[in-house]
This record gives sequence, structure tokens and C-alpha cells, in this order.
Amino acid sequence: MSSVRLWQLVRLVLVVIGMSAVIWLLSIIFQYTYPFVLAFLLSLLTVPLVNLFERKANMPRALGTLLALLIVMGLVSGVIVIVISQLIRYATIAAEKLPTQIETFTAFAQRVFNEKIAPFVNDAYDSIERLNPSQTTSLEGGITELGVQLGAAIGVLSRGLAGMLQSLLGALPLVLLLFIVIVLAWFFITKDWPSYMRQIERLNERKGFNEFEEVMLNLRAALFGYARAQLTLISITFGIVLVGMFILRVENPLSFALLAAFFDLLPYLGVGTLLVPWAAYAAISGDWFVAIGVLVLYIIVIVQRNLAEPKIVGSHIGLNPLAALVSIFVGLKLFGVLGFILGPVIAVLLKALYNARVFYYVWRFIVGPKPVTPKER
Repeated sequence: MSSVRLWQLVRLVLVVIGMSAVIWLLSIIFQYTYPFVLAFLLSLLTVPLVNLFERKANMPRALGTLLALLIVMGLVSGVIVIVISQLIRYATIAAEKLPTQIETFTAFAQRVFNEKIAPFVNDAYDSIERLNPSQTTSLEGGITELGVQLGAAIGVLSRGLAGMLQSLLGALPLVLLLFIVIVLAWFFITKDWPSYMRQIERLNERKGFNEFEEVMLNLRAALFGYARAQLTLISITFGIVLVGMFILRVENPLSFALLAAFFDLLPYLGVGTLLVPWAAYAAISGDWFVAIGVLVLYIIVIVQRNLAEPKIVGSHIGLNPLAALVSIFVGLKLFGVLGFILGPVIAVLLKALYNARVFYYVWRFIVGPKPVTPKER
């Protein structure tokens, strides 16, 4: 191996080790700084509103920041209150109809038992009566063992549920502390944003700053684009569900469509959290028109979401649909629910690094300087 190739290999190993070390270090740092990272991302979205208050209303920066935070948290809290109130309302309606539905279901279950299960049980009992004593003993032992295993499984499940409930209750103080820290960091970062920008502007003359600035601008555009993409997607879901509610002649279709749009915003859960239990309830109640209609509506929403999401997200954050689909899938596999957001953001960050020629500079470092020809000498 020539000395040139050897040094290229050494530099490649150094780059791989350096990148691995940086990723490992960032993952460790993120475990302790994620509230401030979240506050920084929220500030990226809030700063334009604060600037508008400061520029148009001559409002002090601190007051404008406080007002912007109150508006955002008020909107989020209002949506949550509306969702919870609507869920309580529908639960109350279901509870009012529950006695009649229970009576109908009980009659249905009794009819099924008399027509299907009872004859089978009688045949099984007659078959057991014809068994010899040893076979009867073996069968009883098997049934007893099955009961023991079932009881043990129920016990494990009960202890697991109790432990999960205890963990949730124990985590409430930490959740409250995190909320306070994020809100305070969000306020201070947004309020002092111009000061941070002035400090960064002093770095304009330094080598490499322009590339860093380009990466940050691309990241900010991606965050705004991702928010617009999700708003577009849930608006489409809202429209589809609203039309479906009118077709199914459901009372208060607007409120139900709003609920569906809210659940559609939640990763993994989606509108199925709302529509599937409703379809099951309608089927048990004997309302097959609504049950089948809701299931068809659910399929339409899921198909639309999966077909439109890569295209809409990709167009809003500057990725082609295939790259957006890959980033969403890989993000979900690597980071779970957070990957639904982190995947596209990381993809945009990589694209920004590519546009800033960071990968080109890394490659030039690996291959080394071009050999000087005699003519160039």
C-alpha cells in the first residue's frame, strides 16, 4: 500500500471515530439538556410573533414574549379543554344509552348461548361422561392446571397495571418540574433572542460561520415547514371526517370532526383511537349502518394519510416524497414516537449540511490535497 493510500485510510478512520464520538457525546448531552433543546425549538417558532409585537405595537420585548407564550399555551390549552369536554360529552351520551344497550347485548348473548354454546357444552359433557376414570382424572387435572395458569397470568397483569399506575403517579412531580423548566427556558431564550443574534453576527468574519448559519436557517425553515405540513394533514382529516359524519347523520358532526383531527395529530394513536371503539360500540348496539360506515371512514382516512403524508411533508420541508417517507420510518424505528418529528428534522439537517458543503470538506480531508504535477510546479 502506498503512503498516500495509507494516509487516506488513517484520515478516514479519524473521521469515523470523530463522528462516532460526536454522536455519542451529543446523545449523552441531550439526556441532560432536552428541556432546553425543546425550549429552543419552541423559541424558533415563537420569535416571529414576538418580533411582530415589538415592531407593530412598540411593545417591550419582555411583555411581547410573555404575551406570545400566553397565546400559544392558551391555544394549546383551549384545544385540550375542547377535546376533553367533547370526550366527556360523548361519554355521557353513551352512559345514558348504556342500560338499553346492555339489555340488547344481554339478549343477544343469551340467544347465542342457547343456540350455539349450550348444545356444544351438552355434547362435551356427554363425551366426558363416557370417559374411563383415568381419562376423567387427566382431563380434570388439565383443567385445574389451566385455571392455575390463568389465575397466575391475571395476577401478573394486575401487578403490572398497579406498577404502571404507581410509576405514572410518581412521575407527576418530575413532569411538573420539566414543564416549569421548559416554559422558563422558552421565555428567556425568546426574550434574549436579539442579543444572541448580535453575538452570532460578530462571528461573521470567522471561517465556517456562513456554513453554520446556512444549516440553522435550513433547520428553522424545516421546523416551520413541518408544522405547516401537519396542519395541512389534520385539516384534510378534519374535512374527510366531517363529510363522513354528515353522510352517517351523526349529531354534532363538527365537534366529532375536531376530535378526529386532534387524535390524528398524535403519533401511533391516530383517528383509530376514536373511530375503532365507536365502530365496535355501534356493532354491539346493532347499528350496523354506523358501524360499517365508521370502519369505511377509518380506512379512507388511513389510506389518505399514508399516501399524502410523504408528499406533503416532503414538499413543506424541502425533501422528495421518498426521502420524507424513509426519514419518517427510520425515525420511528430509532426514536419511537419522537422519531415522527426527529426523523424528518434530521433528514433536513443532513441536507443542509450537504448544501453547506460540509460533506465535501470532510471528503477533501479524507482524500488529502491533490498531487502537484510537474507542469503546476
